[in-house]
Amino acid sequence: MNDQNIGNMNEELNGEIQLEGLSEKEVKELSAIMNRFMAAYHKRAPECSEYEWLRSCYRAELPKWSDDQIEELTKETISSIEEYNNNLASAEKAAKQGISSEKWFASKMEEASKGVAINEFGNHLATIDETLMNANAQMMRTVTTNAGDVSQCFNLDGFIAEQQHVNTYNAKSALHGGKLYAEVRVPEPGETYAKNSVDCVLKNRETGQIVQKYQVKYGANAQETIKLLKHGNYNNQRILVPADQVAEVQKAFPGKTVTSVMGDVDGISSNPLTKQQVKEMQRKTQEESIIPEIDYNTFQTKELALHIGKQAGLAGLYSAAISTGFTLAGKALSGERIEADEVVETALITGADTTVKMAAAGAVKVGAEKGILSIIPPGTQVHEIANMVCVGIENVKILGKIAKGELTLKEGLDKIGRTSTAMYAGLCHGFEGAKVGAMALGWIPIVGPMIGGMVGGMIGYMAGSKVTEAIYDGVKKVGRAAKNAVHKAWDGVKATGRKVLNGIKSMGETFARLLRR
Repeated sequence: MNDQNIGNMNEELNGEIQLEGLSEKEVKELSAIMNRFMAAYHKRAPECSEYEWLRSCYRAELPKWSDDQIEELTKETISSIEEYNNNLASAEKAAKQGISSEKWFASKMEEASKGVAINEFGNHLATIDETLMNANAQMMRTVTTNAGDVSQCFNLDGFIAEQQHVNTYNAKSALHGGKLYAEVRVPEPGETYAKNSVDCVLKNRETGQIVQKYQVKYGANAQETIKLLKHGNYNNQRILVPADQVAEVQKAFPGKTVTSVMGDVDGISSNPLTKQQVKEMQRKTQEESIIPEIDYNTFQTKELALHIGKQAGLAGLYSAAISTGFTLAGKALSGERIEADEVVETALITGADTTVKMAAAGAVKVGAEKGILSIIPPGTQVHEIANMVCVGIENVKILGKIAKGELTLKEGLDKIGRTSTAMYAGLCHGFEGAKVGAMALGWIPIVGPMIGGMVGGMIGYMAGSKVTEAIYDGVKKVGRAAKNAVHKAWDGVKATGRKVLNGIKSMGETFARLLRR
């Protein structure tokens, strides 16, 4: 594909890209690692298995790791991809039998709950539901602008800051019997995130009335935060910024309430956070989920599981609506002389892609450990990385088929929804690592579409110009349809979520009354 075509594609897909933690330089460096993995595959001896090939690649790229660490990493990469492929095959089989993605997901959760106490299972599902709902709300801000366009400005640590303030406020409020509770602001069905929309609010626990509104801005420094604030009009909102930036931001906005905490009502407030602290949380992917201890019955766990399934499908649609990763790959690799790799091309055409998924997952993991990909911190589990990569590669195949007319837009979007639902089924399945799973669900729905698109764009280049053009044509065709589908799906998720939460709230109130007797 020539540079002119790439330039035209990038212009059509997106305008300026603003993404903290992912750049053209990083894409180029990651692409070089991916090429090394594939070159080693081609040069391997006939008797060399895929396991031995992958292990040798990890050994070459991560020389300071011990043999035991390399062995474990290799095994986990292969098993994660195998698990994902099995889940996707199961979801596709169910779809052919007329079983929806959310019902398939709920059945997988039911299988996982065998031998687990109902209350423990319910709490696990509630944590997943709350965390995924917050991540989806954050992505709605990205997909929905007041002009109806797709925003390309992503800020993972800003999302973490919002949720940490809400979580710490609610924990203290529950402990001290406060009359208020905090929440990340989410639009009602039919509404969208407009310009200058509120990020977080404090509400009266009894009436539901909003008491305070907050605009959360976490720029790299005070000057950047001020710049972000000057792009909007937040006259009716308190400004919540990093603790180390309050004084300087306050000088720029005299008369405004600039604070580092939510609340400070009745002595209750969220914990202040510096920019450095939030970036460290992002690096460690340690977002804490705090939920009330409520008893659940079988009906409620089933409803929760179905709702999570709906959210998983919605999260998948973001991958189709957001083309940032593809665009970055296109800009970074345009002009690069890359010969078409027959293995990659065959994988995308025939679906025999396990080797490519291994190479891509390995490259992203190595990139994270070497500090090349700042959006994915060192120490991130390869299980999480492999799942994101698998979704990206599956979506690339779907986009190509849409471009060729082998799939309709509706069929393609349905399949894209299933690729992510299969991923979340794997991430949500275990109970021993429930806390780790919840943390992953706090950032994967946000980072996943960019990483998946980036990997998809890289692999498209490796497959040759004809395949790449089909993929990018698919991205353009799917974008608008996906955005409309996101709105529709979000309305359904919101409506179902209110129903489920009202049921849980009703049970919680009944439970509390019994305790008071």
